[in-house]
Amino acid sequence: MNWMALITSIVDYLPIERALFPPRDNTKALEKLADSMRDTKIPPQTHVSEKTTSTITRLPIESAVPTTEETIAQLKRRLGKELYKLELDLANELRINGKPCDCLNSKHSLLFEAVAEELIPLDPHNPIYREILDWVTTAMPRGTFEAISSGRYDAEYPLMASEVRDFRKRLLGNISRVAMIEPKEPVYETHNI
Repeated sequence: MNWMALITSIVDYLPIERALFPPRDNTKALEKLADSMRDTKIPPQTHVSEKTTSTITRLPIESAVPTTEETIAQLKRRLGKELYKLELDLANELRINGKPCDCLNSKHSLLFEAVAEELIPLDPHNPIYREILDWVTTAMPRGTFEAISSGRYDAEYPLMASEVRDFRKRLLGNISRVAMIEPKEPVYETHNI
């Protein structure tokens, strides 16, 4: 029997730190802590009068959770931003510094699908979300790296940018970039009398 191999394999399984440095016994430290906690004196309760008033104001529960309308508006702004970015990419013929990029395939299509599919059950009577999903599905083959590199769709990309702009206008009500910015908290005016 190879005793050296057996000893080596046992040493490999045992942590050397445990053999050299035995674990610390914390029992005394815990007992000392428990004794010190028993010695602390709790101050007697002070008398509370019956006429105390609360200065804590609670926000209504409704304000803590966004309403469906607020959620729809936020998701529409998010989708509008993605449409705007895609419009710019299409206006540049899906190229960055003249080199083809696959942003229609990976980056934009995933975000469009996610936001549009989230909006469909929240706002089921608005057909634009399904139209955007259908448009993305049909446009994806023209946005592959190979399709962009071939140049056969270069004349279509500006037309596609126009379609995306129309989606954004229908979604947000206008084509202004301000429509994509989240509104700030309401400002209350104070008048000195």
